[in-house]
Amino acid sequence: MGILCNLTNINLAFGEKIIFKNANLTIRKGDKIGLLGLNGKGKSSLFKILCEEVTPDISVPSFNFSKAKGLDDETLRFSIFYIPQELPLDENLNPTVLDYIFHFYPILGQIQTELETINTQLENNNTPNDTTRLIEKQKNLLEQFEHLDGWNTISSYQSYLKHFGNYDLTKFVKDLSGGEQKKILLSLGLSSKANVVLWDEPTNHLDIESIKLFEDELESSNSTFIIVTHDRYLLSKLTNKICHILNGEIAKFEGTYPDYLEFLSEKEEERKRVLERLKNGLRRETAWMRQGIKARGCRSKKRVEGFHALAGSVAELKASAKKTLELSIVSSDRKTKELIGLKNVGFEFPDKLLFKELNLSIAKGNKIGLVGPNGVGKTTLINLVAGNLAATSGTVKRADDLIIQHFSQKREELDLSSTPYELLGEGEDYVHLPGGRSVHVITYFESFLFDRNEVKRPISTMSGGEKNRLQMALNLKRPGDLWIFDEPTNDLDLETLQILEQKLGEFEGSVIIISHDRTFLSTVTNKVWLITNNSIENFEGGYAQAESYLEAVALENLLNLSECDTTPTQSKENETVTEVKTSSKKLSNKEKQRIKALPREIEQLEIELLELEEVIEDFDFANHTSDRQKQYEGLSIKRNAVEEKLLHCYEEKESIEEKL
Repeated sequence: MGILCNLTNINLAFGEKIIFKNANLTIRKGDKIGLLGLNGKGKSSLFKILCEEVTPDISVPSFNFSKAKGLDDETLRFSIFYIPQELPLDENLNPTVLDYIFHFYPILGQIQTELETINTQLENNNTPNDTTRLIEKQKNLLEQFEHLDGWNTISSYQSYLKHFGNYDLTKFVKDLSGGEQKKILLSLGLSSKANVVLWDEPTNHLDIESIKLFEDELESSNSTFIIVTHDRYLLSKLTNKICHILNGEIAKFEGTYPDYLEFLSEKEEERKRVLERLKNGLRRETAWMRQGIKARGCRSKKRVEGFHALAGSVAELKASAKKTLELSIVSSDRKTKELIGLKNVGFEFPDKLLFKELNLSIAKGNKIGLVGPNGVGKTTLINLVAGNLAATSGTVKRADDLIIQHFSQKREELDLSSTPYELLGEGEDYVHLPGGRSVHVITYFESFLFDRNEVKRPISTMSGGEKNRLQMALNLKRPGDLWIFDEPTNDLDLETLQILEQKLGEFEGSVIIISHDRTFLSTVTNKVWLITNNSIENFEGGYAQAESYLEAVALENLLNLSECDTTPTQSKENETVTEVKTSSKKLSNKEKQRIKALPREIEQLEIELLELEEVIEDFDFANHTSDRQKQYEGLSIKRNAVEEKLLHCYEEKESIEEKL
């Protein structure tokens, strides 16, 4: 496919923090790219570079951003179209839903304003000459509007708004809920004719039904896009290429997200095999070193240096092994089976009924997923459970001395003026964890995938995802019988999210999770509460049982929407080997023959191993096909066999020489 744009030699640093170092990125027509990376490591910066809002640092060779000819309209410059996480709002303006499109298309808005002015002038002007001039100007503006594809853009935007359920286009944007504002962003991105659309967490704070609509629309479109999302279900279904920001570089993988996970798994296995090979190589070279003068007339200086380099490689590989996040979610060892019981509970605001006659029970070990469209009362329900709100009818019974920990998505516990060291240590150098264990603040901070050099960095300078991870570190210091997570996956990178899943699965206490991340719910929960019609549908089989029901509800809602809207190489080493003089008194004839044959056999095996390692080292992992995978596996198996045989020869040689 044709190249749309190419970025080379991307270098970017903020003080001592390096974001990119000689990174490169190529975007081709038809690419559907999932952008991965830890929070604060460059995803937002890359988007800003693509939008030309940030210029990379001066470097040699210099940064270059080349675009295919004819992509950029000199007037609009919309080859790159960025959809942010939150709807940008001007404090001094409050446009309607219909007019908000002009915030993203200011030139169209300017033409629209001029046309309205001309219409007013034509209505109030009776001078023939002025009328002729105004009509001519009106004609030119209409032609310019047409040239910029303004009518189609606005029509497509309105159509998508209705598709997502926003029918009243005369509403003021500031009067809309967060979910309704998010749908405006989805409509803008889907209606864009730009060559590349950048999506930054497009499904955050959306209910599952809206996510499904967005997913279907984006899947059926021919657009080229880059998407940052924690929703792995979305990544799995929509992407055909993965870009992963790692250590200042952008690693590229041609294939889907599941393929990439398989590749990473294979790569991790390969890392373990490399470690094992290095260990074997170290044993082999150690055996060679131990032979010393008795086995060789002189030693190859290069090989001695290689031995020390090999020892260093083992230590380096261990140090670079994948770091895991240590989340210690500790229960308080409570023996009570039922923690909370709701009997005939109702709750209503003066103008809105949320619940009536709820009868629910939370037992020890329940992992409950709380789902439902935006605005139906999920947050209200967990506040009723936690005791932050009083029911307007019925009773809520809690076990004595129940410990409830509430992980809020608003990060209300973070003092932005403080540092992680002050927040986690609370005035001490050690973090005191449940069970009496104490860990140094820096060690605890690093276990949540932070750099130790940032422990005294002001929290106010951290990204949203970093703040979320920091609040997780703060909350998980405390024991609890019941943990409540309100949208824990928002702003979390995939590495952190996967570890959180694992630790929640290991946690022996009870959990309530509000989330729209289907993969997360499927992995973690064993029970689902669906809020519908002022009541709760209880699915004891977890999200897998609830999913078919949710899909049916989504289809039903989609049908209702349709009824409302009829508009749519290393050379051989020179070694001098002195033949070992053997003693006929101590060696058998077979051993005498072997000690003479082994040096030549070892030499041949070393050459064969070296050639295989060179082929494997130059192997291109970017072109991921089943045939190439089989080829690589065959080479690895052969290399391992040669290595084992070589090691056996060294051990055999050493064993015979010990008899001398």
